[in-house]
Amino acid sequence: MGALLSKGNSAPYTPTHLGGVLSQGRTNGNSLLGTLGAPLLPNFLNENPLPNGCPWSLLDPTTDYYRSYPRTGVIRSYDFTLSRGRLAPDGYERDTILINGAFPGPLIEANWGDTIQVTLHNNITDPSEGTALHWHGFLQHDKPWEDGVPAVSQCPIPPGRSFTYSFEAELYGSTWYHSHYSAQYAAGIFGAIVIYGPTTEEYDVDVGPILLSDWYHRDYFDLVKETLKPNSRPILSDNNMINGKANFDCSTLPPDDKTPCHRNAGIAKFRFQRGKTHRLRLINAGSEGLQRFSIDGHTMTVIANDFVTVEPYDTNVVTLGIGQRTDVLVKACGELDAYWMRSNISDRCSLARDPLAYAAIYYDDADESQAPRSQAWHAPDPGTCANDDLRLTKPYMKRRPMEPDLTYDMEVKLFRNASGITLWSLDGVDYRGNYNSPTLLLSALGNHTFAKEWNVKNTGEARSVRVVVINDTPVA
Repeated sequence: MGALLSKGNSAPYTPTHLGGVLSQGRTNGNSLLGTLGAPLLPNFLNENPLPNGCPWSLLDPTTDYYRSYPRTGVIRSYDFTLSRGRLAPDGYERDTILINGAFPGPLIEANWGDTIQVTLHNNITDPSEGTALHWHGFLQHDKPWEDGVPAVSQCPIPPGRSFTYSFEAELYGSTWYHSHYSAQYAAGIFGAIVIYGPTTEEYDVDVGPILLSDWYHRDYFDLVKETLKPNSRPILSDNNMINGKANFDCSTLPPDDKTPCHRNAGIAKFRFQRGKTHRLRLINAGSEGLQRFSIDGHTMTVIANDFVTVEPYDTNVVTLGIGQRTDVLVKACGELDAYWMRSNISDRCSLARDPLAYAAIYYDDADESQAPRSQAWHAPDPGTCANDDLRLTKPYMKRRPMEPDLTYDMEVKLFRNASGITLWSLDGVDYRGNYNSPTLLLSALGNHTFAKEWNVKNTGEARSVRVVVINDTPVA
């Protein structure tokens, strides 16, 4: 299940400070996430045709969305500008890269079957960097070049240039977008996506995205350089955040770190309506940490994982690996007026100095200036670094996969090469792409000879390919 315990995982930890010494502008720029002013989400967007009362007409959760989805003809347009900024999301001031001046980035919303268009302007300067945005979990049928992965589907967008992505919302549910240029999203380039679609379970309030993310005080490029040094030691994240907010104990900084730091910067807050059922869209938007999420005194009903509606089941703790999403329903039926929301980075599976993130939930008109007094669930960390048992997660729409024409068994390994540099490999190859020669572009130009380190698999005319990933490492 999971653990929401102290740093040593020996006893439940109960925070005592809400913080709030810094303004929202100083911690998160133009973002409203994590504040009580963040808007609740609708059942669907309605500035569009509503055949039979909803955007997807008579399609329902039993529809095979891999074969059929509504073509609404509606285009949802967004305009994003990436630029540098300096914020203190947890009180420690650091250089960040912001989307429209906000961290986390703006929410993208669409109905199932809409077309999403995002024009991205790269204003990252001093120093200049390329960039690209990846739309996590989107199928990109017939549009693989829209996937946003430099060296594979596109060249990076150069500084001072713009690029417009256009792709269909073929699936529905909760997901996110993030930079796929180097480790750039650790600088702050990520945000949530909600695709409204049919539901199997009734709920009253859509709270929206809950972004869980480990946080590093050092610049991402410095972390990459440190990681690639011979015989380097593991790098630990400095904090853990919910919707881009956390407190940090500045007294733990080394004496030579003179960076401005403000203790009790402020945590995220949410409002629940007593007796109502709330939908929370959990997203692990971190760089390394395996998250275990819970709400004191409340059982969660899981209704979807990674764009797949599942038969509902109850749990006290939800485990999310990097990039994973889980939609849960929570009924506000507690005896108290305020509760702690928690997410813990498992110290058996990840590397974190301060693994516990927490936020405050207030019922109705409860005093938001008072810290909750709730206690954590007792849920010892099993140390398996894994999700819930697959027997629990049964897809609502059942579909038998095709018999594969081709099967690949691919091992994931963590190793040190002859130079003492720690690397990952997949199927025996430690990937090194060429930003100037994306493989899709070369293929379109008729060049099907790829360097070994690009790890390209030619599946020929196979209609169905099965990939078996074998994790040979002790981490998820």
